[in-house]
Amino acid sequence: MVGLYETAIDALCSAKGVKPKIVASTATIRRAKEQCSVLYNREVHQFPSPGINAEDSFFAREAEISTENNRYGRIYVGLMPSGKTKAMMEVRTIAAILQRVDMMQLPDEVKDKFWTLAIYFNSLRDLGKCSTLIDDDVKDFIKRTAYRFGIGRGRVIGGAAELTSRVSTSQLNETLEKLERFQYSKKNIENKKYAVNTLLATNMISVGVDVARLNVMLLVGQPKLTSEYIQASSRIGRSYPGVAFTLYDGSKSRDRSHYEQFKAYHESFYKYVEPTGATPFSKPARDRALHAVIVTFLRHIYGLSQDSDAAMFDKDSDQLGLEQIKEFIVKRIRDIKRRSTSKIADESEITLKEINEFFETWQQRVEIAGRKSFFYGDRYMIKPPAGDAKRLMKVYGSSGLDPAIETMTSMRNVDKNVAANMLIWEDDL
Repeated sequence: MVGLYETAIDALCSAKGVKPKIVASTATIRRAKEQCSVLYNREVHQFPSPGINAEDSFFAREAEISTENNRYGRIYVGLMPSGKTKAMMEVRTIAAILQRVDMMQLPDEVKDKFWTLAIYFNSLRDLGKCSTLIDDDVKDFIKRTAYRFGIGRGRVIGGAAELTSRVSTSQLNETLEKLERFQYSKKNIENKKYAVNTLLATNMISVGVDVARLNVMLLVGQPKLTSEYIQASSRIGRSYPGVAFTLYDGSKSRDRSHYEQFKAYHESFYKYVEPTGATPFSKPARDRALHAVIVTFLRHIYGLSQDSDAAMFDKDSDQLGLEQIKEFIVKRIRDIKRRSTSKIADESEITLKEINEFFETWQQRVEIAGRKSFFYGDRYMIKPPAGDAKRLMKVYGSSGLDPAIETMTSMRNVDKNVAANMLIWEDDL
């Protein structure tokens, strides 16, 4: 999806005839030349090149980890249950970590750095189950743990915060702001400004989240990719010492293998990073966003920028640059194909056919709605149009009989959510 939208971004940045130079940085990549070629349609030069000595490549030098030079890292701890269910281990591990931090005799500013427990999940299904456990079983087990230590009722926790695609963008921003601003201290507690106790997250936390307060993480199950594992666990221990607990599933052979090779794997897990496939012009990607890329061209390069300008579309017009759009996209597909070292399908002809079909569809809808009643859909993001008004696009996942094309408003909405209702039949007897 990123590679497909990069087609429009590249065209916009190159509109004056000069292509921009792209500088990218990542800690986890394999086959960078192939990936970057597909994403950005550029020849790639990787920097720095590997040196003779892994600890000193001239461009980068391995740091000495010590408390004296204020360079901290993170410790990885593997947990493998035996004879216990996954849910039971989640409850006990979360409760034990939360209660232990509360019991530590540390200054508030130090305890704050370990107060929020980030819990990483590989799927929304597992996250949803854990969210229910935190509201009930975890709180109960905290009380039992505190009773064993003879310290009363134990730590009090509220509901869990989330960084997932299940919550809205505004809620995500509120959660991130709360993580930064609401620190653990007796003064804040007196003023009823409570720090987040548990943060549930999926791979959304892997990129871009840099909160110094997050230094304890529980990863439920081994993530599918090593790069995902590195990126997720790297959210902690960035400014202060961190600890990452990985809770393995004893019923999965892959998790057992990682646990058995735990030390060797973590001493050199960068070499286990898998090459990631990128297919920006594949059928699923085109179905979701090819029309959005074309609309981006027309709105930002060829002048149809206003919401009502969708009605000005004419597939036979020479002034809209439709042929240039088709030529740019098809050339990009063929350049990527030519540069590729692996066998990837040539999607240029089928993509060109789908572009022409989209132009036909757009033209038909303009003629049906009329020039004064047709819009892109900006003003109808929440409420569908009424009366004679029609729109070209609607929010991805929208229900109803509106023939507008479903269009994503966020890169988090690649997959659709399915709503379910529970029906209960009463016994007639």
